[in-house]
Amino acid sequence: MKFALQKSPIPESRIFVAKELKEKHFDATWHAHSEYQLFMVLKGTGTRFIGNTVQSFNEGDLTFLGPGMPHLWRSDSTYFDKRSKLLTHGLVIYFRADFIGDLIEKEEMQQVKDLFEKAKRGIAYYGQTVSRLAAMMTHIIEAHGAASLIQLLQMLETMAQAKNYHLLHNADYIYGLKESETRRINVVYNYAAQHFRSRIALQELADLLSMTPTSFSRYFRMKTSKSFSDFITELRIRHACKLLSEEDGKTINQVSYECGFNTLSNFNRQFRLYMKMTPKGYREQFSVL
Repeated sequence: MKFALQKSPIPESRIFVAKELKEKHFDATWHAHSEYQLFMVLKGTGTRFIGNTVQSFNEGDLTFLGPGMPHLWRSDSTYFDKRSKLLTHGLVIYFRADFIGDLIEKEEMQQVKDLFEKAKRGIAYYGQTVSRLAAMMTHIIEAHGAASLIQLLQMLETMAQAKNYHLLHNADYIYGLKESETRRINVVYNYAAQHFRSRIALQELADLLSMTPTSFSRYFRMKTSKSFSDFITELRIRHACKLLSEEDGKTINQVSYECGFNTLSNFNRQFRLYMKMTPKGYREQFSVL
């Protein structure tokens, strides 16, 4: 799997780019770029990796990332099946870090400046803010000339004033991987996203990276601040959260099995550790009253 520190997605003649994405699956390459990015999933499911965070995504997932933050939206395996008719659909806006210029230092732009600082940690929006920003993103994509830039500024103000959000990292995320190192992480993330439902031996990943299991474990912890075992458990728990919120009648035991846990007791213990509640309690949050 190739890695690319992407060239600017914005032509030199433009300040920003807003576009609609309709593809078989989202880009499966772990990458970073020097622009801010606002991305919304309109259709599609899978797992997103932003910095060293792991989270399932589905319709309505909306994130705002600062420059240099590596990311990957890994669509579920069914989207890669040539026989599947599933398609992904998203909206994305890229803009340069300096597009506002010296105006960012003016008093009127203080809230937007604060927003840009938060974006260094990654922002995920939720609730009514998502639908409001989705409409604004659509208007920006359809607009032309100065009108599109004015709408972008209005959207940034809305984002800056929004209350329905959480930060993805506890501190500014510093992208410190070299291209060769990130290529390795890309291989690991994609492999893990495809195989987390079954047992993954360290030897499998070590072989993919031409390392010994011990070297791989040390390397992964150094680059992601977590052990590979914790990473896989988190990946499974995030997928379990998605399954528990769906109304398809799966029992908790079935969810546990589908997420790669060998025993229900282990699933319950790990779920409580990561989510601070039981699987049953989590499901009840999504029950129709």
